[in-house]
Amino acid sequence: MIISFEKIREGMTVVSNLPSSQHEENDRTVILKIFSSIGRCRFLDEKHFDACTALSGSGPAFVCIFLEAMTDGGVMMGLPRAEALELAAQSEKLAYMSFHG
Repeated sequence: MIISFEKIREGMTVVSNLPSSQHEENDRTVILKIFSSIGRCRFLDEKHFDACTALSGSGPAFVCIFLEAMTDGGVMMGLPRAEALELAAQSEKLAYMSFHG
């Protein structure tokens, strides 16, 4: 399955801090407007880019593996797969919401 993140609008973009210039604030505003249209956007030093790529790029796969494992556990305990998936997904959503309100 291919997920179209621009439809979900929950992407995460990290942009290199801008060099100081007379246009820095305007450039920052334009960049934030563009990337915020598909999710969140942050500015960080480039030294953090490898970690951002590893965490943000691989993170959804790890969450899906965890979701699948939780679902399989529910099935092993006798739940129908659809309900086990719904319970597991709702648990993950609750966990997220408890961090981000």
